[in-house]
Amino acid sequence: MSVRVALLLLAAVAGCTPDCTPTAGDAPIVILVTIDTMRADHVGGARTRTPHLDRLAAEGARFTEAYAASSVTVPSHLSMLTSRPMAGHRVTSNHAQTAAPSETLPARLAAAGYRTAGFVGALHLGPTMLLGRLLPELKPFEGPARASVPRHAEETMDRVLDWLGGGACRGPSFAWVHLWDPHMPYAPPAPFDRAYYDGDPQRGDEDAFANAQLDWILYDTSRLRGTLKRHPTVMRGLKRAFAVNNRTARNMVLYPTPLLAPPGLPEPHADLLTAVRDVHRDLRSRLPYNPPLAGFLTGVRDLAYPRALYAGEVSYVDREIGRLRDAIDAWGLAPRTILLVTGDHGEGLGDHGVHFNHVGLWEEMLRVPLIVWAPGRVAPAVRPDVATGLDVAPTLLGLLHLPPAASMEGRDLFGSAAPPPTFVAEAVKGSQVMLREGPWKLVRTLDGVWVNDAFHRAPGEVELYDLSSDPEERTSRSAADPAVVAELSARLDAWLAAHGVGPDGAGYRETAPPVARPVADRLRALGYAE
Repeated sequence: MSVRVALLLLAAVAGCTPDCTPTAGDAPIVILVTIDTMRADHVGGARTRTPHLDRLAAEGARFTEAYAASSVTVPSHLSMLTSRPMAGHRVTSNHAQTAAPSETLPARLAAAGYRTAGFVGALHLGPTMLLGRLLPELKPFEGPARASVPRHAEETMDRVLDWLGGGACRGPSFAWVHLWDPHMPYAPPAPFDRAYYDGDPQRGDEDAFANAQLDWILYDTSRLRGTLKRHPTVMRGLKRAFAVNNRTARNMVLYPTPLLAPPGLPEPHADLLTAVRDVHRDLRSRLPYNPPLAGFLTGVRDLAYPRALYAGEVSYVDREIGRLRDAIDAWGLAPRTILLVTGDHGEGLGDHGVHFNHVGLWEEMLRVPLIVWAPGRVAPAVRPDVATGLDVAPTLLGLLHLPPAASMEGRDLFGSAAPPPTFVAEAVKGSQVMLREGPWKLVRTLDGVWVNDAFHRAPGEVELYDLSSDPEERTSRSAADPAVVAELSARLDAWLAAHGVGPDGAGYRETAPPVARPVADRLRALGYAE
């Protein structure tokens, strides 16, 4: 905790709060808290203790069917701040360098006279990266200097409280607060590191990790070239079959999507794919973990251990949100505060064979908490209607009686508009898109996806899940319900076309001109926006 924040909180305890006299009128204070990799099922349930979030939810509005717009950090955050999907703002990965012009929530608030600021825990969301150029109104806009040294929740919250108590509490003001935890590596501080685990993670009769195929990003692939010398036949086979060089062949070993046949076609490289899978097993037994990201897994045999650390990270973040709430109460800011807490996406903890990553569009990757706490503005309620990341900006603007930008596609969750019957979520680079309508969930793979033997898809694959009878998405009904597939596919094609994307994903992999105003009108006509 910073010295200044400690002094401010001590002063509050002593009855001497910072000078938070409103500058004019009710001088609202708006705080948007986004928690990285925050699964909805780890808040307010039996998995994890989150007393501070539970209290906010009990006193505010809790949305039980909240979805991220994307399973990728930067695109998902930009969707919250612009109320546009990935196909609209054209930022399709964490490493994007360009974006389609979009009016943002901070710009809207700055134009209305609000002081705006940003405090983020990850470099790729910070002022030196793309969002620094897209969000010039955030002053200050603070983030870590190195990707390998993120800011943890306590450090970020210190800066937020320092800013708030240093004058921003007089309002009107807005802060975007991004809490990096509980993202990998899972390393909660004491006592949260042992809150959900009291065993020895390196002991056990069976090595659960022997069958847990982790994403290659969690391994140290700097030794890949030397290790692949043990498999010259496979390397020669890839180079001969695809006429590629050594570097491309090495990439194909890790992500062999070109070996997968599109649906309805015979698998053209079955023997080669079998050989590559054998290489995968050998690599996973020999390559060490990526030290800064997954080094803590070295020697671990019990899968319950990293899952418990993730839960500990969630409880740690909950404590920091409680610290923010305590300051708001101590400084008399609650009647003027609007606090929205949500996640940018979820996390795979072994669900569907995906461990400690958030690839794909499964429910555990997209379902996030969404809590709106605004005493005097928002009545306590549990809301079962679907909400998405696109609704964040219009909702905050609506609570401030400010109109949304014409380009914003989400809805004010407390306005009069009913939720659209259909909504879409997108994976990295538009590799997959998901359309949800009622209990039905359609997932289309536009570009090849390979994570491991449990999760790989060829271009054109379509999955259909009935979430009412199969909430864990274990059985695709695409073959059993072709009429539903056809109907939802037509709606997805219409949504993609409205955003300048073809049915096969053409448009996601290039920077397109800004979406014109008529697109918003077309979306409303199609039922995707209000």
